[in-house]
Amino acid sequence: MNASAGTNRTALFDNYWRRIQLRKEAMTIPAPCLRWQRMPGFNQVELFIWDHTHEACRILDFGSGDQSMRNKFLAAGFQGEYATFDVSPEFPTTYRSIDEIRGPFDAVLCLEVIEHMPLSDGLDLREQLLSLVAPGGTLVLSTPNPGCISSPFARDETHLHVYALHDLLTWALSAGLQPIARRVKLLPDKFGWRGRLRLLVQRVLCYSIGSDYADGLLIVARKLDEPELTRPSD
Repeated sequence: MNASAGTNRTALFDNYWRRIQLRKEAMTIPAPCLRWQRMPGFNQVELFIWDHTHEACRILDFGSGDQSMRNKFLAAGFQGEYATFDVSPEFPTTYRSIDEIRGPFDAVLCLEVIEHMPLSDGLDLREQLLSLVAPGGTLVLSTPNPGCISSPFARDETHLHVYALHDLLTWALSAGLQPIARRVKLLPDKFGWRGRLRLLVQRVLCYSIGSDYADGLLIVARKLDEPELTRPSD
């Protein structure tokens, strides 16, 4: 877990043209929109994650925050080990130091974390988390959407870098993963007719100017049991 800073940023340019080819494939992957609302049970996004990870024997929630996802998994009957990591001392976690984490895990969740890091650190973290995923396991990443009409930098002063969906999917393909994608729309806890009208107007406006109304991005990527052979270029 001690990759040197910037290593993977440099590696991006070692296979730049291969990634350009994979980007064509990445941009054909559909990404329907799911709704995220704060609620006692699973919202659409959390249910989607549950559907793809609940059979895991070991889960690592990297950046577990207030432990809400863990609590929802346990309330839904998750029977495996649900380990957590977070640097904040506000809530108890399984791990407080990255160096303490021992894989492999059948599923690794990293929800709304990498945008709080400089690019080089975020790229390194992706590789570190992938190394913790067991063959046949799943890596789940979510992060703000740079294509959203509302700037992801306007919501949180600690956001440092954002990742385009096609870049996230290109990385997953280049790593030999099988990714699926969703976009995420953040909604208020109470969503009445005014909110629905505002969302409709926003969607029409975004369609007109070629922007996106979805606030976030989510990819669920399965690690193959056996490494995939190098993809031929077009």
